[in-house]
Amino acid sequence: MIRLIRRVRRARHFHRFRRFRCARALWRLCGAAILACVAMPGGGFAQAVTGDPVGTGRPAGTGAGVPADMLDRFVHAHRMVDIGGGRRINLFCTGSGARTVLFDAGGSDWSVIWALVQPLVAARARACSYDRAGLGHSDPAPGPRSPVAIVEDLHALIGAAGLDTPLVLVGHSLGGFNMKLHAALHPGDVAGLVLVDPSEDRAAERVRDRLRGQFGESVAARLELSDADWMKRLIAHYQGCAAAARVRPLDPASPEYRRCTDPVRAPLGPAIAAARMRIQVGAAYQESQASELANSVYGDGRGDAVYRRLFSGTPFGAKPLIVLTHGDFDAADPMDAASYRSYRWLHAETAALSRRGRQRTVPGTSHNIEIDAPQAVADAIFEVLDELAAKAKR
Repeated sequence: MIRLIRRVRRARHFHRFRRFRCARALWRLCGAAILACVAMPGGGFAQAVTGDPVGTGRPAGTGAGVPADMLDRFVHAHRMVDIGGGRRINLFCTGSGARTVLFDAGGSDWSVIWALVQPLVAARARACSYDRAGLGHSDPAPGPRSPVAIVEDLHALIGAAGLDTPLVLVGHSLGGFNMKLHAALHPGDVAGLVLVDPSEDRAAERVRDRLRGQFGESVAARLELSDADWMKRLIAHYQGCAAAARVRPLDPASPEYRRCTDPVRAPLGPAIAAARMRIQVGAAYQESQASELANSVYGDGRGDAVYRRLFSGTPFGAKPLIVLTHGDFDAADPMDAASYRSYRWLHAETAALSRRGRQRTVPGTSHNIEIDAPQAVADAIFEVLDELAAKAKR
C-alpha cells in the first residue's frame, strides 16, 4: 500500500497533505471538498483541522477589511429566482457599475466563499454571486449535477434575473471549469473571465507526456494512477455521506459530520460558519455535493471528446481572460513538484484559449486564493473590467 503521510502546516499556509504521496493534483484541481477528508490507512477518513483559520493566518472575521455586518449578509437567502418549473436559485447582488461580475464557487461551496471578494468588487461594478442547485439556499435539482447541467442552470438564471450581459464570469476550482464551459457554450453571455485555481478537463491526457519527459516514467505513472484511485474512493465516500443524510440530518457534533463537510474557514466569520453547519447537515447539500463530484471532469470522462473540441485553438477570441494559480507547494518533494508543474501547464493552456489570456501565480496562497488573497482576485477582476472599458472607448 502506498504510504500515506498527512502534514498540516499552520499560519499562512493551507493544509498541505502528502496523502498517498501522490494525490495532490486532485486536491488542487477539485477544491476544498477534497480537503475535508483524506484517506487514512485502513480505509477510514479524517478531517483536516488546525487551530488556525483555513488558508490564512488572519483572525476570524477580519478578511480583507470587510466589515462583519457585510460578511453576515452572505448568510441569508436574497433574491430567489425561478429558472423554470418552480425551481429557484439564490442570487445575491451588490454594488453598481457599467458591468456585472458573476461569481461561481468551488466544489461543496456556495456564495459565502466570495464574502471577502464580492464587497471589494462591488465598489466598482455590479457584483453577483449565486448558489448552485442544492447548495446554500438554492432548491435542489433532479438528475446528475454535471458541468453542462450547472451551465444550463446558470444561463437560465442570467436570463430570468435580467442580468446585463455580456458579463465578467469569475469561478473558483470546479466553479472555474463551470465558467470556462459557460463561455464556450454561451459566448454571448460573456465579456471576460477570471478563473481562480480552476479545475481542468482531461488533466492527465494533457500533461502525461510532459510529466514523463521532465520527471520520468515512474513519477508520472504513480501520480496519474494514484489520483485516479483516490478519486474513486472520494466519490464513494461522498456518496456514503449523502446516503447517511437521507436517513437523518447529520449530527454537527459527530465525526461523520466532520468527514462529510468542509473545514471551518474562520476568516469568513462566525455567522457564516454557523450557516454552513445548518446547511451542510441536510440531504440536499450532501446529495448535491456528491453528485457534482461524481459527474465532474474528474469523476466522469464522457465529456472529454466534446471538451477536446471546444477547448482547442482560441475559442474565446480576444476576450480578456486571467487565470490565477496558487503558489504554495513543496519543491523538495518530487511528487508535489510534478503535480504543481502539471497544474501550471494546465492553467497556461487555459489562459491561451484567448488571445488576451494570461496566467499568473499568486505567491503564498493555497487553493483558496479568494480566502488567502482576496485583493489579488479583486485586482484581476478590475484588470479585466479596465480592459473592457478601454475597448468600449475605442
